Amino acid sequence: MFETIEQQNETLRWAVLATYLNGAVDSGNYNHIDTALILTHVNNGDVFEFLREELRDEVAPALDRLTDVHRHTLSKHWHAMATAYDTSQFHIRRNGLALLVAYLLHLIQNRHAQIPR
Repeated sequence: MFETIEQQNETLRWAVLATYLNGAVDSGNYNHIDTALILTHVNNGDVFEFLREELRDEVAPALDRLTDVHRHTLSKHWHAMATAYDTSQFHIRRNGLALLVAYLLHLIQNRHAQIPR
């Protein structure tokens, strides 16, 4: 089974966002954004507004590639993961931005998983 062009483009947007978030983590400028804070915003449904306000230009190019539909879909995925998993299951205990990177990697991994027949 092959991915559609739209699925491929969506996966690319996820990878680009993960790269920008990973760069923000690496900068050390956002260590105050812990997992509890991100989970609050994921569960409140305002995580993208929070990221745009907190990280500004750091992730703007990646966020600008997302339409309202993309953000809504990704918010639903993130909310499901925040509800279903403990952060430690993604090997993340402190950094909230690293948690979002882990969520994105999990989505990409699941999209590319081959289901046994």
